[in-house]
Amino acid sequence: MKLSAVFEEKPEVWGLRGDPYFWDFLKDLAKDIDPLTSDELEGWVKAAHFAVSGKELSPTSMVRVERFAHGGMSSGGVDGAWWTETGIPLLKSRL
Repeated sequence: MKLSAVFEEKPEVWGLRGDPYFWDFLKDLAKDIDPLTSDELEGWVKAAHFAVSGKELSPTSMVRVERFAHGGMSSGGVDGAWWTETGIPLLKSRL
């Protein structure tokens, strides 16, 4: 099993329009990575966020990532609150 398995089932609700694209980006990165511990997974997601946005992922962060922009008002937006309160805890629960 690879880390990408925790990304198989997508959430039904997202924070901003860029969140599903960030999810897919992470899933693609994870396809060759062995499973991590919960703390390692959180650090890995935060490092990937910083790599694509240049900003720290936090409960108050909200960034626009051009590569995740596909139309709409919040196009390309990655919601730090959603990731820290919902996305990362969900992924950790699937480890």
